[in-house]
Amino acid sequence: MGQGVVIREVIEGSLGEQLGMLSGDRLISINGQPVRDLIDIEFYQAESEVFMVWENIRGERQEFALDKDPDESLGLVADPPAIKRCPNKCDFCFVDQMPQGQRKTLYIRDEDYRYSFLYGNFITLTNLSEKDFQRVIEQRLSPLYISVHATDPDVRKILLRNDHAPNILDMIDKLIAGGIRLNTQIVLMPGVNDGDILDRSIKDLSSRYPGVNSLAVVPVGLTNHRDNLPSVRSIDMSYARKALRKITQVQQEMNERLGDPFIFPADEWYILAEKKFPSVSRYGTLPQIGNGVGMVPLFESEWKRWIRRLKSQETLSPPLPWVLVTGKAFSEVLRSLISLLEERLPSWRGAFEVCEVENQLFGPSVTVAGLLAAGDIISGVQKYLSCRTDKMLPISGVLIPDVVLKSDSEVFLDDGCLDDVRNGLGVTVYQVPSDARGFSNWIAQMMQSPESSWQPMVLSL
Repeated sequence: MGQGVVIREVIEGSLGEQLGMLSGDRLISINGQPVRDLIDIEFYQAESEVFMVWENIRGERQEFALDKDPDESLGLVADPPAIKRCPNKCDFCFVDQMPQGQRKTLYIRDEDYRYSFLYGNFITLTNLSEKDFQRVIEQRLSPLYISVHATDPDVRKILLRNDHAPNILDMIDKLIAGGIRLNTQIVLMPGVNDGDILDRSIKDLSSRYPGVNSLAVVPVGLTNHRDNLPSVRSIDMSYARKALRKITQVQQEMNERLGDPFIFPADEWYILAEKKFPSVSRYGTLPQIGNGVGMVPLFESEWKRWIRRLKSQETLSPPLPWVLVTGKAFSEVLRSLISLLEERLPSWRGAFEVCEVENQLFGPSVTVAGLLAAGDIISGVQKYLSCRTDKMLPISGVLIPDVVLKSDSEVFLDDGCLDDVRNGLGVTVYQVPSDARGFSNWIAQMMQSPESSWQPMVLSL
C-alpha cells in the first residue's frame, strides 16, 4: 500500500469505467512504469497498447491489458500531487506578506515544476534535482514558467535570499537543449534588478529565443503586512512610466529583430502609470495571460467585439440596475466598457453601476479584483450603496466576478462564502464570469429573460 495514485473520479463512459475501476482505487503502474501523479497518467496512457495494474479499495490487485487509440483517455482523474516547497526567502514573496489568521494553504510557498507545467505556476529552478530534470525532458513537460528576476548570478542570489541558488542560465540552457520551451518573468524591484541589471537580463534571455519564448516584467507587489520583512521601495507613477517606456521600446526592437514581441509589461504597469492600454495585438499569442499580461486588453477587445454584434431590438430593458464589483485596477476600464454598452443600447443606460472595492485585507496598494475578500466586498458595497443618490432605489442584485473565489467553490480568500456576502448585504448576489466572453454571455442571457425573472431587492441599510 502507499504506491501509485488514488483515483478521485472515473469519467462516466470512459475506458476506466468499462474496466470496472472506481473512485478510491489506486493506480499502481501503466506498461510497467510506476505512476507517481496525474502527469504520469497522462503521459503513459498515450499508447495504443496499455497494461494497467491497480488496487481496488479492498486492497485486491487488478491487472488488465487493452488496445486503444493513443489519443483516447482512460478517463481517470487524480488529485494534484503534494506541493514541493520553495527554498527561497524573497523580500517580495506575497506569501510572506499575508495577514495572519487565514487558511493554512495560503501560507505555502510552492516551488514545483509539476505545478508549473499543469497550472502555469512560476518556479525559480532552485530545487530541481537531476532526476527532476530527466523527467521534465523525457515527458516533455513544456512550457515551464520560470521566475528569473536577474540573470546576474550574484544579484539573483540577493533577490532570492538564497546563497545556493544555481546559475539560472545554465539551467535554462539545459532545459532548452532538452526541447523545453520557457516563459520567464522578472519581478522588478527599484534599485535592485533594474537599470544595467535589467538590460543584461533582457539580453541574456532574448538571445535564447525561441527556447525562452517570452519575458514578462512585473512590478513588485507590496501589502500592508510586511512586519519584520526588509524594506522594499514601492513603485510610484514616475517610476512606472519610465519602466513602461523602456519595456515598450525594447518590445519594438524585439519585434524588428525576432519577429515577435518577446517582452511584455504586466497590465499593472499601465494602471500605475495611468496610461491607456495598447491593442491586444501587441501581445502576440498572449503567452503570459495567466500572469496578468494582456488580460485587460483581451477583455476590452472581446467586449467591443460583442458590442458590435448586439441588436437593440432583440433585448429587453432591465427594470433595475445591477451593481458590478471590481477592484481599483479595473474600475475605470470597466466603467468605459459599460458606457460603450449604453451607447449601443440606450435602453440599458443605468443598467450597471460599477462599485470599486478597496482591499482592506492586504491594503489599498493591492488593487486587483482577484484578491478581494468577502469582508472587503461586504464593507465596500455597503459603503457604495449608502452613497447612491437614491439610497432606497432597489437593485436587481450585486455581481461578483468568479476570479475572487477559490477555484470550483464559493469561498473567498478570507474563508467567507457567497452566502456570507448575501447575508451581510441583504441583497441578491450573483457569481458571474470574469472574462469578457463569459460575462457578455451572462448579460445576453439576462437580456433575453422575461422581466419577471429579475428579482429586485429593496435596500435596508
